Amino acid sequence: MKKIIAAILLIAGFTANAQDKEKIFSTTELVWFGLDFTKATFVGQFDQGMGAMPANGTDMKNKWIPGWNSLVVAEPQNFDFRKNLNKESVYLDINSVNELNSKIDPNKCMDINPGKLEAKEIDAMVKKYNSKTKKEGVGFSFIVENFDKGTQMASVYVTFFDIATKKVLLVNKVEGKAVGIGMRNYWAGAIKAIIKKTGSEYKNW
Repeated sequence: MKKIIAAILLIAGFTANAQDKEKIFSTTELVWFGLDFTKATFVGQFDQGMGAMPANGTDMKNKWIPGWNSLVVAEPQNFDFRKNLNKESVYLDINSVNELNSKIDPNKCMDINPGKLEAKEIDAMVKKYNSKTKKEGVGFSFIVENFDKGTQMASVYVTFFDIATKKVLLVNKVEGKAVGIGMRNYWAGAIKAIIKKTGSEYKNW
């Protein structure tokens, strides 16, 4: 009897999980909440671009992090979520993530060693998101784990969630190689690569 009950619970859990994922693929629109750097680590020595003076934690917090989020909004043709995720529309609502990023401790965001994010941290991070324009539907963000200067790779957790309940529906770690000239464009190249990889792979996660 215990085995039968366990099997039923397992099937029920699988069905619920499948239904959660189906929300992502069946919806015709998504809401982009932005690049969440609140637990990110900038690994190695960063500079202001083109070998200029070093960039410190304050530079990352006040200049570069908001700069990358603004760039995604300003150049939708280069960061084409709608095309890559095959949706009719993708709304951009980065206000709450920008606010969270503004509270980063600049003395703790840079290190010589890569950081590590745990699944339970991602759940807690998503619960802090708030949209002033969309109160329901499916949202997604790129929760940044590392921008690693040594490996030239960005690693993020692509995270889909229910906007109304803040329940995480699907999350997967994706990496992209940085490419481009200057600090902003160099790491923007990694973001573009992650968007493209997400579009080609996320239905198989």
